[in-house]
Amino acid sequence: MVRKFLMKISLVAALFSLVAAPAYAVNLVGGGATFANPILDACKAEYARETGDNYVYNSLGSGAGRSGIDKGDFDFGWSDTPHLGATAPKTMIHLPVVAAPVAIIYNVPGIKGNASQITLSPNTIAKIFSRQITKWNDPAIKADNNRVISTPVFATERVRVMVDGKSTMQIVTRKDKNGNPIVSRYTKKRESVQFPNTEIVVVYRNDSSGTSGIFTNMLRAVAGSVWTKSGNNDFTASFPGNINDIKNLGKIQGAKGSELTTALVAKTPGAITYAEKDYANKVKLPVAKVLNNMDIAVQPGAAGVSAFLGSAKFNDNGTLTLDYATKNPGAYLLGSTSYALVLTNYPDKAKGAAVKKLMTYILDNCAKKFPETEFAVIDGALYDFNKKLIARIG
Repeated sequence: MVRKFLMKISLVAALFSLVAAPAYAVNLVGGGATFANPILDACKAEYARETGDNYVYNSLGSGAGRSGIDKGDFDFGWSDTPHLGATAPKTMIHLPVVAAPVAIIYNVPGIKGNASQITLSPNTIAKIFSRQITKWNDPAIKADNNRVISTPVFATERVRVMVDGKSTMQIVTRKDKNGNPIVSRYTKKRESVQFPNTEIVVVYRNDSSGTSGIFTNMLRAVAGSVWTKSGNNDFTASFPGNINDIKNLGKIQGAKGSELTTALVAKTPGAITYAEKDYANKVKLPVAKVLNNMDIAVQPGAAGVSAFLGSAKFNDNGTLTLDYATKNPGAYLLGSTSYALVLTNYPDKAKGAAVKKLMTYILDNCAKKFPETEFAVIDGALYDFNKKLIARIG
């Protein structure tokens, strides 16, 4: 039934694309992680304009991306966490061709003081999402914010790109020869924030979500004394306690997909969630800075993600082993790649060539063309790693 449902969605999306853009054929159908959707959606028209090809992407969650590539429903799947199960096709590899931050998104009316944005440590985040902290004026939250806070300011540069058939200048993070973002300075400011005595409402992804996997893996790695269970794409399986406890009734709520979790937070005073930053922008909600291992408060942005991924280890199957103990002062610890799931031996060789062409375009162009999505431009060693992986597609 799930396969038939996915195929119907793909067929409807493909037909719509044909109607909306009759000059192009729908060459590829993909689906999976909501994490990758903002950059894939932004880049779709540019890819069609520049290459004459097209693709449809079904933003259904990482679980759907994994099952879709397994069953052959998708030409390419997408998952925020590695797909290492027995059902994965033998010729499947991971491509970490996009990278972006998962943001802590909140809706707290009544915050007063000189901070335009709150700061949270991983330990405090873990206590909030495990329901050990239940009020916004908790001493731990106040301690994270009422202090001198250091924040990196990353150097930027202007690059010329083609968007909508026109030459335009975009501002991107400036990096050194190894692909590491350059910090121009650190700002230090004493914050004084008054938090309201408001109940915290935790909102989580209740579908199989790679975003949940990214989030809970970080909490387990950095705040293991609080987040005592292993990270999991199923938030409830990772929750360190009884999520159905009577005390959590109405104070911890699930929703499917990042679109719905952020929409729920937007209409719920006191609520907090985790999702890709682009979704916070869409509902006009603020995002928290996150303290890293060097006690530096880092914005959820492309630069902090690049700094964090700079110490990752590369694996033969295309996955990365993230270094949550990194001492890079610019690192944003909730940064991650999201993996395209592709085959090295497509039965249809023309389809394989089309997938290779698309993945090359995403890697080389999309983040540069649309920096407002906060997806990191991948370069340096990670770029070279991706190029070698893409060469294996066939």
